[in-house]
Amino acid sequence: MAENINEIIGRAAAGSAITLPAGEFEGPVLIGKPLRLIGNGTTIWAKKNAAIEISSDGVSLENLRVELTEGSVTDTVILTHVPCAAKNVEVLGRVSGFGAADGYFDVPRTMELGEFAADEMNTFTLSVSVPERTVIECAMRDVTFSPAVLEAGRNTITVKASGISAQTFLYAEVLFKSTFTRRIYLSGKPVSGIPAVSDKCIYTAPARTEAAPQTEQAPPTDVISLSTARQQQQPQQSGKLVLQRGQRVALSQYIGSRFSVYFTGEVPTGWEVDPYVFLLDGNGKVLDDTGLVFFGNERSPHGEAAYFPHDGHIEIDTASADFRIAKISLAYSIYAGDETKNFSRIKNPCIKIRDGEERMSFPISGLTTETTVVALEFYLYKGEWKISAVGAGYSSGMAKLCNSYGLEVV
Repeated sequence: MAENINEIIGRAAAGSAITLPAGEFEGPVLIGKPLRLIGNGTTIWAKKNAAIEISSDGVSLENLRVELTEGSVTDTVILTHVPCAAKNVEVLGRVSGFGAADGYFDVPRTMELGEFAADEMNTFTLSVSVPERTVIECAMRDVTFSPAVLEAGRNTITVKASGISAQTFLYAEVLFKSTFTRRIYLSGKPVSGIPAVSDKCIYTAPARTEAAPQTEQAPPTDVISLSTARQQQQPQQSGKLVLQRGQRVALSQYIGSRFSVYFTGEVPTGWEVDPYVFLLDGNGKVLDDTGLVFFGNERSPHGEAAYFPHDGHIEIDTASADFRIAKISLAYSIYAGDETKNFSRIKNPCIKIRDGEERMSFPISGLTTETTVVALEFYLYKGEWKISAVGAGYSSGMAKLCNSYGLEVV
């Protein structure tokens, strides 16, 4: 089991450099001595409140991702009471104690372009607010942002999507880089034979004041990839957690080790939406053919997952998991048909988790051409089972997903 990060810091000499291994460390992390905290594909997270709090001069944070898994993106994720250096640090949340970087960052977590003309020039606009000078970086050459350098305050940006083939689904990660980096997810669908889009507004940052910050407006997203985009958690009611795409929480906070999962939504008459459960090892592969539970194999050998054909629900029992199982992936697929059968035509798709009563739900919004969607992943981390709300998938059906998990399907 990985060490507690505060114990690692406690043993380090003042002024030393600590290089963390790849992986996740749960905070809050308290730094009360001068040191360099250096990541290497490392995420530090906390459920709520600051994931990192600094009370000593001479602290430097480098090559880290720092995030909150619950609460709001308006919450403070890094808090420093003294001057602190930061280099190549990606955050999900606000920072406090870093001067100009403390201001409100008002850019949507996801930017959905919708349908646009394939092989043509399409333009979109959005207005955003940033606290300091910010550089926009996008690795996809067919998508450009103008201006690519934003000044502190409100900015209007033009996004150009040019010459993208109808055989391609647009999905790109966009970095907004200033003192800290924020990662944004851009998606859209090029379509042949439709007019080019001209200056379609996809987001307008509302007026804000620091005295009364408002909650970020995050439109639905369509991600044809297993992304980890984070969105704001909705208010809980009657103890029920409403998950948002990309959110990760400990199962023990809301439910026991054994529970049922249901897919709900307005499915067109005659359609079938079937669940598929993949039992995966530490390399993300099934151990053998019994590692797929579905209508053709209704129960896993150790009882980790079971399919109930009378109503299509899945039962998960993490306490029964084979010691080699590190992740349980739950996907839903529309039974084979023509290409018009996709999740865009299912109204209000939602995953509900119950143990006698509903404990968690996950509305899967913003889906378009997907015929197969990875809904949830249950994974073992430091001896504890956690849940990740994925809500992303493939337009090509089950074969690609099965192959990625080590099952030979053609």
